[in-house]
Amino acid sequence: MLLTDPDTIGVHDRHDHEAETYDAMAEWILATWEDDDYLIAPGPIPFANREHVDYLTDAIDQIRPLAGRRILEVGAGGGTLAVWLAHEGAEVVGIDVSSGILDVARRRAELSGVGDACTFVHTPIEAFAAEAFASAGGGFDAIIGNNVVHHFDRDLAMARIATLLRPGAIAVFCEPMLFVPEPVRALRYSSMVARRFPPHTHTEDERSLNDGDLEVMAKHFRHVAWKPFQLSARLQNFVELSDAWWNRLEAFDRRFLAAVPVSRRTCRMAVITLGLPRDHTVPGTQHSDPINHQQERST
Repeated sequence: MLLTDPDTIGVHDRHDHEAETYDAMAEWILATWEDDDYLIAPGPIPFANREHVDYLTDAIDQIRPLAGRRILEVGAGGGTLAVWLAHEGAEVVGIDVSSGILDVARRRAELSGVGDACTFVHTPIEAFAAEAFASAGGGFDAIIGNNVVHHFDRDLAMARIATLLRPGAIAVFCEPMLFVPEPVRALRYSSMVARRFPPHTHTEDERSLNDGDLEVMAKHFRHVAWKPFQLSARLQNFVELSDAWWNRLEAFDRRFLAAVPVSRRTCRMAVITLGLPRDHTVPGTQHSDPINHQQERST
């Protein structure tokens, strides 16, 4: 029996659960952190952990140059990436479903000296009214998110994101992937397996994306590409790897994924790039001119 069926959780209930989780985290942070704990300095990208290094670097490289650009971060959380982007010269709008964690983000931006370059808005992407934050040209030069799409109502979110990009702009998202038949997916999240190998999740709706999610993206964007990351490094889901072993496995994965294209559908993570929005239509309607949503970028 499944611990939870993410597809049966309504979008509002889903966001409520996320908000409660991160509001509680924010309450602890605001009560215990010293000012220095919030600081993000200019310089290297401030990765949350080693698992983010390869794919988040790739995502950020896609939206460079950063200086002078208006960037929307979806799922801004405590503002670590938003503040760093502001240090790089970007004007950043960060949105999140947790009002508490955005209080952390605002404090981080102010203490890091970029409060004027960061705006944080309490809203899910599905309901984001961007008009109040659009510059004279309208829209954003880039949109970025890290491990957030799997929380969305995919159809509503993609429809909204498609309206937020300026002509020629792209959206990039770093997401967990699992290209397996549904019975195998169900087994991974079954109580029997999860008791022995707990999923690395923060909220109960989390699940890896698959072909169906890419098809939803293709309804709203003519360009949908994904680049795979982490193959053998998936072992991190089941055992705690030392830094040395992690680095060995990740280096092996980069070579193997590049040399053996068929292996890419066994990746753990992917950077998904969306561009060329289709004409905006009501979510759920059919679109003509479907594209190959399995298009992959080379490693």
